[in-house]
Amino acid sequence: MMVRRRSGLPAARTTDTDLGRALEAMTAPELRSFVRAVLDELKDEQRGRVIDSLMTRAVRGDVGWKPNRPSPRVVNDARSFADAAQQVGHADPDDVREYLRLASKAFLAGDHASARAVFEALLIPISTVDIDLGQHELVDDVLSVDVHTCVARYLTSVYTTTPLPDRAGAVFKAIENVKPIGTVLNPIGEMEGVSAGALPDLGAFLPRWLKHLARRRPSKDEWESDHERWLRETVLWLKGVSGLERLARKTKRPQACLAWCEALVDRGDWAGALHAYDASAVLVGKSHWRGELLDGAALAAQQLKRSDVADRLAVAWHAAPTLPRLLRWLVSEDGSPTDLRAKARKIVSRCPKTAGRQLGLLRLLARDISAAADLLSQAPGLGWSSDEHPGHVLFPSFALLLARRTSKRVPDALLASLDSTCRDPLEVLSSDDVERRPRLRTPSIATLIQGVSSTITFVEEDLRSMVDSMCAAAERRVEEILNRSRRRQYGHAAMLVASCVALAPAAGGEDLSAWMMGLRQTYSRRHAFREELRRAMESPDVRD
Repeated sequence: MMVRRRSGLPAARTTDTDLGRALEAMTAPELRSFVRAVLDELKDEQRGRVIDSLMTRAVRGDVGWKPNRPSPRVVNDARSFADAAQQVGHADPDDVREYLRLASKAFLAGDHASARAVFEALLIPISTVDIDLGQHELVDDVLSVDVHTCVARYLTSVYTTTPLPDRAGAVFKAIENVKPIGTVLNPIGEMEGVSAGALPDLGAFLPRWLKHLARRRPSKDEWESDHERWLRETVLWLKGVSGLERLARKTKRPQACLAWCEALVDRGDWAGALHAYDASAVLVGKSHWRGELLDGAALAAQQLKRSDVADRLAVAWHAAPTLPRLLRWLVSEDGSPTDLRAKARKIVSRCPKTAGRQLGLLRLLARDISAAADLLSQAPGLGWSSDEHPGHVLFPSFALLLARRTSKRVPDALLASLDSTCRDPLEVLSSDDVERRPRLRTPSIATLIQGVSSTITFVEEDLRSMVDSMCAAAERRVEEILNRSRRRQYGHAAMLVASCVALAPAAGGEDLSAWMMGLRQTYSRRHAFREELRRAMESPDVRD
């Protein structure tokens, strides 16, 4: 759900420094009074979440405080409630939430047996959908408690209440039972994370847990199973980085190799990481994972200030050609536009024909305007949803080159596509820890094109090729989305048409205006598209 900000003056934001000073200025009684006042102002759902977090923080503090245990009747009440809910097939989320909070309170109070019983009574039938809470997709949508934390506390209570000989099997079964509502990535770490202290008997448990997981067969493809990931975590806890190295060399699994390398990066051992990345790239062979390992080797070389960073970036691109890798390699040696042109001409034949963005960029940097224009004019009208559509690079790049000959400016929406298409889509999945690590410098396409645009010269034939290819791409876009009534894409198609008209050379302006009017006439019954086209033509970017 999108949250809309109210219009008016921008909200004032207290800096971290101001907040820290304000907290330090308050006495403990003043701070407690403030917290109580804030809690009274919160809605029930928000208030419950804050109280949950507050109690968790208090239990893990140095004082040793614990909340009072819930009534002994809570276990029988929860089981009776769950039985009744399974009979009718559903339950009120508010009632379930209260029982889960009671289970969490029992857990924080140290009554893990009661916590396990209540969690078990509810989480398992919810996972198997024997109890429906009315959610459309995720249980979290209807429960205002942290389901993942509940799952971690349930696993921990199973751990602490099961005798050591049976503990590994019990924890494994518990994870599998609640997997539909709570994915557990690192069982040991997540149980430690919700515990007030260290897990009891962990040293004795880990060898048993490792043996239990080792009996599971690995997946047949390159994607690891949950069991393999849990085994890697256990190896790291039990045997350290050297254990991960042995596991990687034995299995040659890509994720095991990455785990070995990343463990060394986390320790700041860049020399060791470079060795691990190089060795792992050999272990995984021609796997598509090899590119990521070679990226890591280049990063390690960069951190060690080695002279072979550019060579390593080249190897990474050749092993797994992607746009971010190409951009890194192109700017790695800080050469002149002439050097960049020579490099592009040399490697364009090695670029995969399906990689439209990379191919278009290389043809443009090689100053092969005709070949770049052919690529754009032949691109599908519906393919713009693909990251590899050459239009994402060539249409705005041609617009930048044409803008040099006119007083018009390139629409911001086109330039935004140059900035956005250089990024790796998986970056949004990066954790905070990954974001804090050093990274390879990856320039935007816009920065690269703008840096060389002044050195790109073209004859009249090149000019016509650019304009014609932009018009062909825009017209095909209009035709294909209108034929399939893709209403949400009308604005994009209209922007392409308007950009062609706005950036047209003076000599061909009348012809392009007539072309645009012809499109309006052809689709005269498509009122929504005509309205989008009118807006695009009247936008400041087009009229300036």
